[in-house]
Amino acid sequence: MRPYTRECDALAVQLEEHKDELFTDVPNEWGDHFEYEEFLGEIKTALVMKSWIEEISEEKLVEQFNVQPGDLYRTIENAKWLLHATDELASLFGEKEVLPLTNELVERVSKGIKKELLPIVRLEGVGRVRGRIMYNAGYRTIEDIKHASVEDLTNLPLVGPRLAKKIKEQVGGFMKKETWEKLETGQEFKQKAISDF
Repeated sequence: MRPYTRECDALAVQLEEHKDELFTDVPNEWGDHFEYEEFLGEIKTALVMKSWIEEISEEKLVEQFNVQPGDLYRTIENAKWLLHATDELASLFGEKEVLPLTNELVERVSKGIKKELLPIVRLEGVGRVRGRIMYNAGYRTIEDIKHASVEDLTNLPLVGPRLAKKIKEQVGGFMKKETWEKLETGQEFKQKAISDF
């Protein structure tokens, strides 16, 4: 990602703070200015990706880093590809200690989530926003979700009866036959919709 002139000072500060974490030499700022600016663009890309996996919203990323949604999407896709390639190479060369980290990062970059949401967002129909809602409501593990009632799940924002049913089916939680039937016929949804007015 190309840095804007107004961003260069802030990126240079970030570069200094994280200099020890880099695997390459930093170009001389006073030598080849173009090369140094290009390097700051790489720092910007790393900061955007770090913010993405820390669950910063797309809108905030666009605003904070002056990045367009298409560029963000392309950067995420490139990062996924590179991480997948790293995962495959680690496996090929027997670097087994790297595999858990690369697997985790592929998922985190794909979904834009913190590590704590990994088990939850593996459920079909649950992405970064619903995952965070469920986690913040106390459903932090699959076991927590398994023991949750459909009513409790349905009361969460962005989780309707159909999704609650799908989630319960995936986690293998116990549900009363009457509750299944209400969900099947849509009665639960109608009652909730009426009570919302």
